[in-house]
Amino acid sequence: MNQLLLTTMLIASSATFANEEGKELHEESCIACHIIEHDDAFYTRDNSRLHNHFDLSRQVNNCVSTFNIDWLPDEEKSVVNYLNNEYYKFKK
Repeated sequence: MNQLLLTTMLIASSATFANEEGKELHEESCIACHIIEHDDAFYTRDNSRLHNHFDLSRQVNNCVSTFNIDWLPDEEKSVVNYLNNEYYKFKK
C-alpha cells in the first residue's frame, strides 16, 4: 500500500515538474516571437488551426525547427503538455 502511494506521488510530482518546465520554456522561447498578448483568448480563438493534440504537437515542432530552438525532445513535449493542460484540453 505504501509503495502504491509513493508511486502515485512520484508520478504526480513528475507531471507537475514537467508542466512547470513547459511553462518556463514557453515563456522564454515562444512569447518572444508571438508579439500579441498571450491570454486564454489567444489559444482558444474560433479561427484556430489547432483542432487536436496532434496539431498542437506538430505546431510546436514546426516552431522549434523553424526558429532553431535548442530543445531536447522531452522539453518540446513539456511545452506541448503545458499548452494542452493550460489552454487546449485536447485528448491525447
